[in-house]
Amino acid sequence: MMRQSVEAVLRNKASDEMVTIEASATVADAVDMMTRHRIGAVLIMTEDQLVGGIFTERDLLVRVVHAGRDPKTTPISMVMTRDVRFVTPGTTIEAALSLMHVNRHRHLLVIDGPRVHGLVSIGDMVRQLIEQGEGRFEAAVRDLAGADKK
Repeated sequence: MMRQSVEAVLRNKASDEMVTIEASATVADAVDMMTRHRIGAVLIMTEDQLVGGIFTERDLLVRVVHAGRDPKTTPISMVMTRDVRFVTPGTTIEAALSLMHVNRHRHLLVIDGPRVHGLVSIGDMVRQLIEQGEGRFEAAVRDLAGADKK
């Protein structure tokens, strides 16, 4: 089987829309957007349309809720993760998943030079592996179901 790339994951995502929010927005704005789009992270864009950071569910939990900050008045720029991990479109899914595992991140920015291609989650990559897995995962589930009946 040919090694799949992150580019294939981006092509097969349910939506090719990249959800972003301005750095001047509040946490409440970001949470509203994440809820509406049913996603776990948004990219934070600077005034000159560069990626300034990422805001994730974990940032919300640790840097807002646990810290006792008011989502309606806290600027997203104050609680976002500035060090956004990234890969190129040609990165293999295995390499991207390894990077996520080692750094304990669930999202990766996909960039090629200055061009932002999108954001992929660990769920996006697992879905790609299962759907393009040539029946291996379905066979494993059947094997497991058969073992449970014994």
